[in-house]
Formats: sequence, structure tokens, C-alpha cells
Amino acid sequence: MFRALGKSKIAFVLAILFGISLFFFRGSQRYSNLFNSDNVVASVSGTPISTTTFMRSLQLNVNQYNQMIGRQLTAEEIQTFQIHSIALSSLVNNAVFENEFDSINFIVDEKVVASETKNRFPRLYNKDNKLDEKSLNDFLRQQNLKIDDLVNIIDFEVRSRMFDNILFNTEYPGYIETFINKYNNQVRNVDLIKFNINDFEYKKLNDLDISLSNNKINEFYNQNISNYIDPETRDISYIVIKNEDFKNQFIPSESEIRNYYQDNQNLFLEAERRDFIQFNFKSTEEALKFKKEISNSNIGEVLEFAKNNQLLYNEFKKVSEDEVLEELSKNIFNLQINQVSEIVETTLAKHIVIVKNIYPSSQKSLNSSKDLIAKMLSEVEINNYILDLKNQISQQIIDGYSLNDIALNNSLLIKTLSKKIKSSNSEDFDFITNQVISEGFKISKDFVSDIIDISDTESIILNVDNIDEAKPKKLEDIFDIVSNDWIKSLKLAEIKTYTDDQKVNTNSIKDISKFANANFENINVDIDNNDLPKDLINNLFQSKLNELKVIAINDEIYVSRLNQIIFPEKVINTNEISILPELRGIFGAEIVKTKNISTNDNLIEAIISQYQ
Repeated sequence: MFRALGKSKIAFVLAILFGISLFFFRGSQRYSNLFNSDNVVASVSGTPISTTTFMRSLQLNVNQYNQMIGRQLTAEEIQTFQIHSIALSSLVNNAVFENEFDSINFIVDEKVVASETKNRFPRLYNKDNKLDEKSLNDFLRQQNLKIDDLVNIIDFEVRSRMFDNILFNTEYPGYIETFINKYNNQVRNVDLIKFNINDFEYKKLNDLDISLSNNKINEFYNQNISNYIDPETRDISYIVIKNEDFKNQFIPSESEIRNYYQDNQNLFLEAERRDFIQFNFKSTEEALKFKKEISNSNIGEVLEFAKNNQLLYNEFKKVSEDEVLEELSKNIFNLQINQVSEIVETTLAKHIVIVKNIYPSSQKSLNSSKDLIAKMLSEVEINNYILDLKNQISQQIIDGYSLNDIALNNSLLIKTLSKKIKSSNSEDFDFITNQVISEGFKISKDFVSDIIDISDTESIILNVDNIDEAKPKKLEDIFDIVSNDWIKSLKLAEIKTYTDDQKVNTNSIKDISKFANANFENINVDIDNNDLPKDLINNLFQSKLNELKVIAINDEIYVSRLNQIIFPEKVINTNEISILPELRGIFGAEIVKTKNISTNDNLIEAIISQYQ
């Protein structure tokens, strides 16, 4: 209660500071249920994460994925890519710090929050420095926020920034960065011989006894028995519970769809969108020159001028405020049609923007929203049904029901897998089969597992019917493989012996090259080299000067000698390296241990289901 009162007080100070009326209180219902914060998607030791804040964070993440793949994501894809988890984890991280700030009474004056709010959102205020009620209402609807959420976001950002500056704003000294850059940019000059062990001529090959009676082959087989094992296999029975399998049982009626639309019209608002042209420049001087050249020109003339002068520009159509970099959106969504922006600087370039068209925010019709509502209501009903089904099955498992009993009592289908080996996800199987195999090797024979959630919409129940233990393959069955591996080991031993004998020889690399009948090359290698195996690169960067090394990677043999370590003479120092993220991360990892985090999974699933 105290926390909620504190936020309301900040909103009240906002009103006083900028001379606005107390419409916050008198007309609160017009502004997305101003103080209605009952529904939360998560809580961190009492610090809530509101539904509207989560929906906004989720939409921002979904927009980024939409841009990357060039289309709208479905609800299933959002769950598959775990986008909702990414959005929630960021909010939980912030809530952990917010809760800690509250617990240690780390607060900032409400006037600071109010001033920061006006600086962040100047377009919400008119020329008389008063809050424009219509602009605020439109902004809150577009951002899917309540005024309380907006104030809370600004309040946390101010506290977080001050907290970071006080405790964590530490940088490595410049001279340490110089050493780090020199080390990271070092180059190693090496002589390198590469050849395949199968091409190496073993002169004693004809004298070898390659038969089952050769004790040395038998010893090699026994010493390397782990390479010749028939792995354990299992026969697994399983039940799959998939939300999708029940969708035809829960189709909402027309009246249910209509009632939901009428009760939740705010969920079906189309945000304002704009068409604009974005001109990009390398320097402020180029941007200023362009702006001067196009003064008093219409859009057609501006584009013609840009083409004739080979200037870079992009055209964007029907873009919402959330789909544009913040630095650009602040300007784009304050412009009128055909108005030329001031110069906007981002990390990428300097920009000038001209708005071509504005599509005001609008209410989706019932007809256009029907499919979305039907899908969402259906999935909510399915989720509730699945939850009840899981609870019922869990009790049956506790009561000792067999997998067959569970299937019969709940009208579910049993599937089977035979002679499967334990392995990481195999491309030979689908996702569910891989999960069944993985989980099937974690339980005992004739033991019905608990319900295992393998995704947000899929669960499995397992029973291991049979286990064939791992056992060595018989030598006589794989004699050709073992004898060939034995010969390779003899070759490698001879190569290493010869290399060891050459370590005091200044012409060693040439002699080894002749011995192996393979050419050598002198090369410079950096740590990011992609032409050589990573294991070899790591080995070279652990070598000592003039050290000879033999490295076997599968059948490829590498003999190397490190000649020189070359550090760059000059290092271009950028800004000093901040260790703020590391310090904040360590601090966060410690305080999260003291927090109780809970999530409203059903509510989160209902929100995701709104995406088509």
C-alpha cells in the first residue's frame, strides 16, 4: 500500500510542477484504469511487474524479431524463441534492483522524476508548458501503459542511473587497456607442417603381426576399450500432452467473441503509424549542407536532388513509434507531413527525416479482430483444461497408476521408442522424440515419470520398459578397425619420438618436413584465425618460443614451432573500458539470492496467445 501511495504522489507532483489539472484523479478511468494494478505477471519480493509493462516489453522484443525475419511472428514462434522469457527476465532484473532500492530506502525527490519525465517526453506538453491530455492519452494507448507504469519506469531509471554512478562507475586505467589491446592483437609467427596420418609411411609396417593372436593389438584394444563400446539402449513408452491436440474442443461462440471485444476494446487499438524518408550522412557538416540545399523544396524535388547527388536515404512505410530507434522516433513522431526534421544523431550516422504520411491511431473492428479473439479465448480455455488434466494425472501418478492406466483413464495415446541410445539432440528425430530420449535416460526401469514440460505447450510422461546395458564390442567383430587404430598409434608415436629428437636441431622443422614427406610453411597467426582448427590455434597460443609441438586432430597431424610473438607497436586507444556492467552483474547476482520471485504463468500465456 505504501509503495502504491508513493507512486500516486509522484503523479500528483507531476500535475503540480507543470500546472496541469487534477484530471489524473477525476478522470482516471479514461486513462487505462490509472491506479488499477491488480493484475501482475510477476512479483519480486512484493515488487510487482505489471501486465501493461510486460506487454510493452514483449512487443518491443517481438518487433525486433519481426524486423530480423521480415514478417510477423506467431504465438507459437514467440514461445519457441522464448521471446516472452527474454522480455520478462529483463523486467525481473530491474525489479530485483527496484526492490533493493526500496528496501534500503534509496529514493529520489519526486520533482526530479517529474522533471525527467518532461525532458523525456516533451511532445506531451503544449506551448504553455501544460500537459496535453489528448497527447498523453494517445501516448499511453500507443505504449500500452498506464500513467502509474510510466511514472514508475522513469522513477526506476533515475534511481538506477544514480545508483550505478555512485557505486559501479569505475573504469580500467588507460595503460591497462593498452596492455589488453596489445595482447588481444598479438600475432604469432610459426612454422607449420600439416599431413594426414594415413599418408605417413611407416617403414616397419610389413614386419607387423596383424592378427588376433598379436598380444600388442589385444593390449591396445583393452587400453582403449572405451572407444569400442556398444552404448546402452532403452525401450521407452511415452504419452505426449499437446495443447494443439485439444483446440477443436474449445472453439468460442460468436457471443463470447463479441462480449470479449466490447469489454476489452483497448486491446484492439492500432498505434499511430507514419511513412517517412530518412537521409543518412557521415558528418554534421554534410547534413547541414543538405538541409540548406533542400529548403523550400517539395518531397519530389528533395528526392530528385538526393538521387542526382548520390545521397544515401531509405523510405519507410507504416512504421510505429516502437519500431524506430528512440533518438529518431522522438523527432519523427513530432513532425507534421512534409516537415523536415533537425539533424538527428545516432551511433550509426547523422540523419534528416521528412514525414510523408500519418496514419492516426484507430480502433480495430470486431470483424477484423474475430480470429485473434477466437484464438486467444480458445487458448485460455485449453490452458485451463490442460492445467486440470495435469493435476489429475499427477494425482494418478502418486496413486501408482501405470502408463497404460493413465492413458485409458484420460483418453490419451501411448507411443513407443525401441533400442534408442543416449545422445544430444539428433537431427534424425523431431523435438519431442529428442526430449523423450533425453528424459528417458534419467529415470529407472518400470518407473512412471512425473509430467515433464518440454515447452510452454507440450508435456510428456515416460516409462522405461527395457534397458540393454552398455558392453564392449568383441575384438573379433571389429578387428579391422582396432588394428588400423593400432597402426595409427604406432605412426603417431614414431612422429613424436622423431620430433623430440629434433628439438636441439636448428634445422629441425626442415628435417621433420623431410621425415614426414610433407611441406612446411611459415605463417602469421592471430587469435581469430578461421583457417586453422580452433584446438590448434589454442595450442599455438599456449606454446613457448622455439617450442616444437605435435598435435593430432582426428587423422590430421600438425607439427609446429613458434618463432616469434609480435605485439603491435601502436595501439589506438578508444574510451577507457568500463567495468560497470560486470560490477552491476555481480551485485545483482548476490542480491537476487535474497529475493522471492514468482510468475503468473497463466496470465503470460494468455498475453502471448493474442499474437496470431
